[in-house]
Amino acid sequence: FFLFLSGPVTAPFGRFVVVERRGESTMNSSNVFSGEGGGPVQAGVGIFFQQEGDGSVVVKTIVSGGSAEREGSVRVGDQILSVDEHKVVGEPLSVLRGLILGSQGSFVKLTFQRKDMGEAHTFDVRLMRGSAEYLQSLTSSKTIEDEIDQLRLQLRQALSHCSQDRDELDRLRKMLQTERDQSQMRERELELLQQENARELAQLNENLRNAEGGRREAETQLHPLQQREADLAEELNRQKEKERLRKEYIEELKKRHEEEKVRLEGLFLKEQAGRREDQVARLGGESQLGRIQAELSRLRTLEQGRREREEEYKDRMQQELARLQDAVRTQDVVRSAVKEVEVKMARYTGEYLQYTQQLVPPEEALDDDNLFLA
Repeated sequence: FFLFLSGPVTAPFGRFVVVERRGESTMNSSNVFSGEGGGPVQAGVGIFFQQEGDGSVVVKTIVSGGSAEREGSVRVGDQILSVDEHKVVGEPLSVLRGLILGSQGSFVKLTFQRKDMGEAHTFDVRLMRGSAEYLQSLTSSKTIEDEIDQLRLQLRQALSHCSQDRDELDRLRKMLQTERDQSQMRERELELLQQENARELAQLNENLRNAEGGRREAETQLHPLQQREADLAEELNRQKEKERLRKEYIEELKKRHEEEKVRLEGLFLKEQAGRREDQVARLGGESQLGRIQAELSRLRTLEQGRREREEEYKDRMQQELARLQDAVRTQDVVRSAVKEVEVKMARYTGEYLQYTQQLVPPEEALDDDNLFLA
């Protein structure tokens, strides 16, 4: 005969289904239980057992959607040895029924023996008592809880992104303030450099004016000397014409003339050297002026680059502010979604409570057979 242990039944007997094995005529009707009585709802684990001729009980069928099928360890042909450490080998089916049946949601430990390729090994399985509908309702509740946990996780992630955006905004503000301070420092350095260049340019102009004045003074001194040289030459000619006899005096005059000539030539050479020095100084001043103009051009380029970087930082700041506003809007959307999920969860909980209150097992008449549903 067979023993079927599945959906909810009513203690102390429960609801049983009789299945007759084909080809067997010796069936002990005293081993079949059926009937119904009052009491709390009880259930089995979704297994259809078959008792062999030697008294052993094996798994005949596994109910779809039951606890045994969901767990997945039990197979057809496995022999049950004990229930919650109580041995059931050789025991009547009433003992097996009383041990397996229990309140929905409770657990029972079953020990099985399986023969695989001539070798037998035992294993334990811990199954929850309950019908397929009861187990499905538990799965639906877990699914809703998983969705709520997922939404909470998304909310935490959104809050974390908001915090990261705030940190990035603070960093950009500090960077912009640092760039402003550096820009002000460069502006002060540029002003100091311009003042220094102006002083150097004024000094060079003053040196150039002094050199020009020295040149003019040398020219002024050279002109009287040239005039005096002409006068001496004319005087010498007159002396030659008038006093040809005064040779010694003429020789003396010649020596004086030669000495004066040498002195004048030295003065002339010095004047030429002064002119060359003035020319070199003028060329140096022009070169220094070119370097100053190049430096001013480089400083203008740096100032233009600084202004462009400041505009770029302003644009980045506006982009970061827009991102922060998007994150805040996303946070509001997530909060609305969480509220909707809480409302749906409350509605689902109410519907589930109404369903459990309306669930009443059907009554059936007593019938003596060899199979029972547990």
